[in-house]
Amino acid sequence: MRRRALLDGGIAAVALGGAGLLSGSLTATLGRDDDTATAAATGTPGATSPVPQEQNGGPSVPAAQVPVGGSATVKDPASGDAVYIVQPAAGQYAGLSSVCTHSGCAVNPPKDGQLYCPCHGSKFDAATGAVITGPAVKPLPKYTVTKNGDQLRLGPQQKS
Repeated sequence: MRRRALLDGGIAAVALGGAGLLSGSLTATLGRDDDTATAAATGTPGATSPVPQEQNGGPSVPAAQVPVGGSATVKDPASGDAVYIVQPAAGQYAGLSSVCTHSGCAVNPPKDGQLYCPCHGSKFDAATGAVITGPAVKPLPKYTVTKNGDQLRLGPQQKS
């Protein structure tokens, strides 16, 4: 009787743990499909507030809302996934996918020069998208970003 109770308890614990991991992964993956574009608004890297999408052409954001070391988040019109427009150094802009190349989870906005994936711990360089720490082995996809006056416009994904 005791052995059976121990076995049943162990099975229940494994099932609950697996369900927790699954729900965390789904939350991170589905969380990347937020309908509202956001951008850094306070000058604090990682801070976000809503930014309207551009009506003609790709999404754009005011350059003043992308602080050095920070980012603005826009949608890739082709996939609907979030893309971070980053400014790693003054006047230098790039677009990086927010989708981790390891298992498709949403990576956090840049902080201290890195993008972190909360699902499995991968870290990416916030200037280039290169893998710093795995388990991811491929860099984040990059996008063209052009500056026109005071606006930054997201262009197409660059070929690897």
